[in-house]
Amino acid sequence: MPFFHLDKEKCKKDGICSAVCVTGIIKNDDNHSPYINEKNAYKCISCGLCVAFCPHEACYVENLDPAQFSKVNKDTLASSEQLDTFIKTRRSVRIFRKNAVDDETLNKIMDNVRYAPSAKNTHNNRWIITKSREETVKLGDLVVKYMQEHILEMPEEHALHYKLLCRAYQSGKDVIMRDAPHIIVAVLPDKYEWKAEDGSTALAYFELSAHAHNIGCVWAGYFTSVARVYKPLRDALGIKDDEYIAGAQLFGNPVYKTRQITSRKPNNISYI
Repeated sequence: MPFFHLDKEKCKKDGICSAVCVTGIIKNDDNHSPYINEKNAYKCISCGLCVAFCPHEACYVENLDPAQFSKVNKDTLASSEQLDTFIKTRRSVRIFRKNAVDDETLNKIMDNVRYAPSAKNTHNNRWIITKSREETVKLGDLVVKYMQEHILEMPEEHALHYKLLCRAYQSGKDVIMRDAPHIIVAVLPDKYEWKAEDGSTALAYFELSAHAHNIGCVWAGYFTSVARVYKPLRDALGIKDDEYIAGAQLFGNPVYKTRQITSRKPNNISYI
């Protein structure tokens, strides 16, 4: 079975697939028909650009499943104005409803996350998601436990901050996990060169997709910093010594929704 599948009746020999091929393994023969030498098939990273950009649906590679292909519906594409509004109305959410996010919505969000870009299309992300508020609370308790155990080792300004956080948490004000029903954690191999970039990018896709489905998110900074170093928390998450936590987000059904777009600091841009 050939690695590169080409429908010769549909192919217009326009050279698009070879032009967009990231690894340059799609070549054009003397008749301008695209092909991949079987010896170079191992170089394919299954990025799918040849399929995505072909206007004639004429090709695919063996690593891709045609059953998962779908045509772009231009009627559902967001306009530039709609996208501008969508991005500017994304705000961090710290007040959540108690009910869990339903599985159907979460599955749709995670399906979108699969399309986040990654270096060389490796997609090394592994995801950990709590399914209930009770499980999320257990993780928050471990974060506070770490702060209490290491408070004397911190610089004075950090120690005071930790004391206030722990005091608030113990009084019933959850400033660590924000009473969120869920947390999602992005985990990648520690030796992977682009672990921080790939993980953060995928989490950004999660956040934007969640916003599209009316789910609120906030980056879990306290949790992430502790989970990177505290073995009891890593064990509770099932994270191995050779794995890296790129980041985490708390999420759930928001109590409040964005009503206005506010101002932001101007960009600091240098053109060269």
